[in-house]
Order: sequence, then C-alpha cells, then structure tokens
Amino acid sequence: MESRATLRRAMIVALSGCVVCALPAGLRAQPDDRIGIQEEESRFLPGIYFFHKGCEYYKRGQPAAAMQAWQIAASWAMKGAQYDLGIVYFRGLDVAMDRPRGIAWLALAAERKDEGFEASLAAAWDQATPEEHDQANAIWRDLKKYYGDASALPRAERRYKLEVDNITGSRVGMPGHVTVWTPTAGLIDVELLKSDMRHRADINFGKLPSGTVNVGPLEPVVEDGKDSTDSN
Repeated sequence: MESRATLRRAMIVALSGCVVCALPAGLRAQPDDRIGIQEEESRFLPGIYFFHKGCEYYKRGQPAAAMQAWQIAASWAMKGAQYDLGIVYFRGLDVAMDRPRGIAWLALAAERKDEGFEASLAAAWDQATPEEHDQANAIWRDLKKYYGDASALPRAERRYKLEVDNITGSRVGMPGHVTVWTPTAGLIDVELLKSDMRHRADINFGKLPSGTVNVGPLEPVVEDGKDSTDSN
C-alpha cells in the first residue's frame, strides 16, 4: 500500500500534465457520460450546467469563457469547477499562472474530503513556497465567504428545492400521473424528471461528513512527526 507521501509525489507528476474538467467521485462512477444537463434544466442545477459549459469552452480553446463559467458553477457548490479553476491557475494552463490562487481553489474543491482532490491539494501545497502558502491562505479566506460550502451549498439547495416545488403539469391517464413538457424530451413523467434531477443534485451537492466541520487555514501535511517536505 502506497504511503501518503508516495501518493503526493505521484500527484505532483500528474499535476504537471493535468487535463481539466475533472469530476468528483460521484460523477466518475457513472456508467455513461450523459452527466451534464440541458439548458432548460439548468434552472434546477446551475452548478452542473455551468461546469460543463466551462469544459466545452476550454476544449474549444476559449479559456477566459471557461474560467468565467467555472466560477459561476463554483458559486453553486460545484466542486469539479472549483478543482478545475485550481488546476488551471496553479499550472498556468492558458491563463497567467497564479499558484496561490490555484491552491486556494483546490482547498475549496477538497472541502468534502474527495480523496483525489485532497491529494492534488497536498501535491500543490508541497510545491509551493512559504510565501505562496501565506498568499494562498489569504485568498482562500476571501473565496470561502462566497464559494465555500457554508455559503454556496445552502444557496444551491434552496435554488434546487424552489424549482422542483414549482414544477407543474397536466394530469393524464391514471389519477396521480402528472407529465410535463420539455424541449429536449417532450412529455415526461414528473416523478421521472424529479428522480433524474435528484440524482444529479446528489452529484452536485456531494456527501458531506456528518456533524459540523470547521475547515481551518491550509496547512502542510505532516506524517509520522516529519514535515511534508521530508522525502524520506
């Protein structure tokens, strides 16, 4: 079994050639790639919608538009968007390199304890200088006021609940059977639509640890009483 230090060294190599549009664990496990949502569905989960718009822009060679879309998605608690912002800033991929800002976004992405995101954060932190650590902490404290889960997650959940509660349709067939019309799928059963949106909401909102978690300033990982910079 690899040690955490070995994993960090592997992540440092991965970061140097990282491809953006990374997905949280819930999305990576999906058997198909229809993980985005259509424009008319974006009112339910703008985080997922703008995350994938950002990926499309980036693949088209429009990094400025991608960063703008990811930042909108990040405000709706989409951790994949926060991760991509972190990687792009930290590596300077088609934008001016800003390693402290990259670390700050990676810290927000790792807030829900996704192992891959945490490993990337540790790798980036290990590459940074003490001065960059201080800068990253200051930027992180500012970003988390609006983009951290304490603020962004309730905002996204309220938006989702409001839109689900506003779903209306005409009754057809058996009592209790309600359908709505969508531009993409035509008539669709309301319960099927709600189930699909709930599945995507679970991906967007993630699974937070139980209880109250207070995320403090970024700190280097320490193992067995040694500083994380110890290569032994």
